[in-house]
Amino acid sequence: MSVAVASLATRARAALEDELEAAGIEATGDAGAFHPQPVGVLIGLPTLVSRGLASSTFTIPVLVVSGDPLSTAPQVDRAFTLADEVAAALSTAAYRPTSYRSSSSAEPLPAIELIVTVTVSTEEA
Repeated sequence: MSVAVASLATRARAALEDELEAAGIEATGDAGAFHPQPVGVLIGLPTLVSRGLASSTFTIPVLVVSGDPLSTAPQVDRAFTLADEVAAALSTAAYRPTSYRSSSSAEPLPAIELIVTVTVSTEEA
């Protein structure tokens, strides 16, 4: 019987999803099924930034996406409140405004991007 072992990058994404879930924040890595109503959290694809003897370190974008335009104070507040919660849950000190486009033909949605650093052990694989 063979067992599929997840890649280190996949394990890093799963670790973020688990941290957010433990903090009571719903997040997904499935961009194809992602529809922020009114806001949602999307975990992006990892970038390998360092490889050691027993671990690999990735940076992963986490987007807080608003399904509404950020044109009123309550809409802006809702997005930034969730971004603050995500930043606290993932121990990330910074975020920046950006946009998210679900497909090449879709209009971009307002978003807040957090770049999270995750280190996973190669021995757990």
